[in-house]
Amino acid sequence: MSYDWLLFLHVLSTFTMVTGAALFMGALLALRRRPDTVIAARLAPAATILWGVGSLGAIIFGIWLAFHVSAYSITDGWIILAIVLWAIGGAIGGRIGRGYSALRGGGIGAMELNQLTIMNVVLAIVLLAILYDMIYKPGVG
Repeated sequence: MSYDWLLFLHVLSTFTMVTGAALFMGALLALRRRPDTVIAARLAPAATILWGVGSLGAIIFGIWLAFHVSAYSITDGWIILAIVLWAIGGAIGGRIGRGYSALRGGGIGAMELNQLTIMNVVLAIVLLAILYDMIYKPGVG
């Protein structure tokens, strides 16, 4: 596969992942405004799917790019950092998705809502750190 296609699929997957995170945040904002809303229950399954598919595609095509482009090595510091941040973000996104599954069971309590808020904020910070890492490639001369 050519570099252009790999890069396109990597970026497309990343946008899909970020869309899932944005829908997680949208569901959270809907819940904080009105805890009995059905909007969050409708957004959560789509967000979970987009997050999962996007994050899986981002890591697969990102690692493929690292092996495909001779200027990159999988052992470059910025690539290792991206993989670590991806794993952290994946774990947080998975927990958020499972947290929203409580909506289907009948509701969500104040404690769960506070935990979802914290996890959404941390996920946004992790995604910004990944973006910074991908743009500036710290450690590359």
